Amino acid sequence: MEIRLHKPADAGALADQVWPLYQEVFGDFESYESWRIDLYDRHAARDGYRLVTAVDEPVMSSTDSAVGSGSAMVGFAWGYIGRRGQFWSDLVCDSLPSATTEEWVGGHFELVELAVLPAYRGQGVGRAVHDKVLEGVTGRSLLGTNDDLQDPAVRLYLSARWRKLGVLRPGVQVMGRLPA
Repeated sequence: MEIRLHKPADAGALADQVWPLYQEVFGDFESYESWRIDLYDRHAARDGYRLVTAVDEPVMSSTDSAVGSGSAMVGFAWGYIGRRGQFWSDLVCDSLPSATTEEWVGGHFELVELAVLPAYRGQGVGRAVHDKVLEGVTGRSLLGTNDDLQDPAVRLYLSARWRKLGVLRPGVQVMGRLPA
């Protein structure tokens, strides 16, 4: 398994590989084009954008002709520096107490997406992309996720020093993490 942090300039070239995995895990966009315009490219243009991918490279036999044939993206995470005036940051400010948002919102690293193909879950891929996307982040970090303590993603975040800051809406919490 190769876990790699990409340069922001490489995001566009990787979109065709990220999209199928995004769609399988989340399935919340009708088309590749709307996903690119409304989410992916917009996020990739933000300050501090970081994209991490996990690629499974099967062991090659001596009869395989091409090194890396059959490799596939199996996980990713991305985030950027969140600012007031952005949709999600403002939503957090409208939903959480002002004392919390004054401390946490604005200039924070926003972990926006983390996805792992179902067949690769429970094998450390989520932890690996999580840790790599946050590697070197020196300030506060925020994310939004469901509030089910049995959800594997929530368990991952809790084990990685994230804590609940408040409720965004019923069933969805905002979590924060201080730098190590």
